[in-house]
Amino acid sequence: MRQIYLLVSEADTAAASEIEGLLKQRGYQVRRADEKFGYPPARPQEITLALWSRSIEMSAKQILFTNRAIDAWTEGRLIFARLDHAMLPRGLGDVEAIDLSFAPGRVAAVWKIVDAAQEIDKAILARRGEGGGSAPEPEEMDEEERAPPRRKARVRRTFSAAPALIVGLVAAAAFMSLGFLAMPASSNTMVAAAALAWGSVAGAVAGYLGGGRVVMERAAAPKRARASMPAPAAPPAESAIAESDSELFASDPSAPVFVSYSRRDGEVVYPMVAEVEAAGRSVWIDRDEIHAGGNWAGMIVRAIRDSDTFCLMCSAEAFQSDNVRREIYIADKYKRKLLPVRLDFAEMPEDFEYFLIDRQWLDLTTADPVERAARLAAALAR
Repeated sequence: MRQIYLLVSEADTAAASEIEGLLKQRGYQVRRADEKFGYPPARPQEITLALWSRSIEMSAKQILFTNRAIDAWTEGRLIFARLDHAMLPRGLGDVEAIDLSFAPGRVAAVWKIVDAAQEIDKAILARRGEGGGSAPEPEEMDEEERAPPRRKARVRRTFSAAPALIVGLVAAAAFMSLGFLAMPASSNTMVAAAALAWGSVAGAVAGYLGGGRVVMERAAAPKRARASMPAPAAPPAESAIAESDSELFASDPSAPVFVSYSRRDGEVVYPMVAEVEAAGRSVWIDRDEIHAGGNWAGMIVRAIRDSDTFCLMCSAEAFQSDNVRREIYIADKYKRKLLPVRLDFAEMPEDFEYFLIDRQWLDLTTADPVERAARLAAALAR
């Protein structure tokens, strides 16, 4: 797979053209994003090379650029490089970046891109080889498999009396008129009986056709492997908040809740999570810093994809976390129900506001510890 998708600002065209030429010399096919109309997604077999710069940092499309880069990161297909010393974006601040800021040294630095691309190819092939007949890794799933279950329209036929009566009377009257005109010597009783018979048939057909109504049904979701988790008990019947999402993504009490938080808020978060688990709800939370491992991206993607609700513990620390920023993007990508929980009075940054502006919040800023846990458990029961 020697295909590279070049994610770059239009303002960095000169540097992008130079890097594109160097990659083509080394046998790579390069496709460049068209920033004028946004950033289209990478194709299934492409590795994304994101070129970060000050022009992107100050651009109105900065969030779109970052989201596309995180999308490639979740699939294990991201190579991140910097053209200058602009501050790295939240969500990618802890990702290793190849330094391309020294223009005369780019010829040598491009080899680092080639080496990184080869490592990505090896990792993808290794995951496919290890997977065997098991569920595919996130990068092997097509768009249909990634999408959540959607509803399709189906017409259900029911008998409607109003169209049947109207059409039946009209048909009977028309037949009777034609019968009298065509057969003046015939029996009036026979004509009337025939008119009633044909009118009944026409009315029955009209009643059936006129009684159709559209019924929305949920399409079957693709089968995926789910990590083994303890079976949760039935959730409480009452809730402290109203559900803000549509019925399409109604809560599934058998699915786990993914908790996204900053580890520095652990003293506040862990007791609440323990209360939720004690109430019988399954929770997925990273307590062991799994992001230090090489397969962290895949584990996080699978955990969020298999969850029902994404619970975001909002605080000043969480808003500065690269991990939290990536996780909320993944949750939005898979259309998980978002429950933002406010732990302090920190102002929400613009890149978080992009995802949370229309969500209903659970405000625990002034609640005591016991009340916090109870209210969170009730909110997640919806």
